[in-house]
Amino acid sequence: MSGARWIFAMAAALSLAAACSDDPTGGAPRAGTLVVRLTTPEVDDGAILFQVSGPPIDTSAAAGASLQLFTRRADGSTLVGVVVGDLTNGAVIRLQVPDVGAAAAYTARLLEVADRQNALRPSLTDYALTVTR
Repeated sequence: MSGARWIFAMAAALSLAAACSDDPTGGAPRAGTLVVRLTTPEVDDGAILFQVSGPPIDTSAAAGASLQLFTRRADGSTLVGVVVGDLTNGAVIRLQVPDVGAAAAYTARLLEVADRQNALRPSLTDYALTVTR
């Protein structure tokens, strides 16, 4: 193979590999924000008790000014907390993490939900928490 063809073949292979990659940084960790989103069947939720597990979490914050977040670290890979406020479908928590590419490695669980009068919901069947970029 001539030098020019070899260079063209290598450039084409590298371009194809880059186009097929989901990670534009080439695998290097990229710090940033992940969002924990609530799915609720109710219109009067006032508090959720949750747990997020996975890779390290640097900090956490409520996703909106009308929400209050209280957290504690259960261990090096688990954050437990409460979000209080007028909760609706959508973002409830923002997580600062060292690698947003690891979003799929985080799991979020609802432990309890209360309405705005502080009555616990008897079932969490139609509720969900998801962690997204």
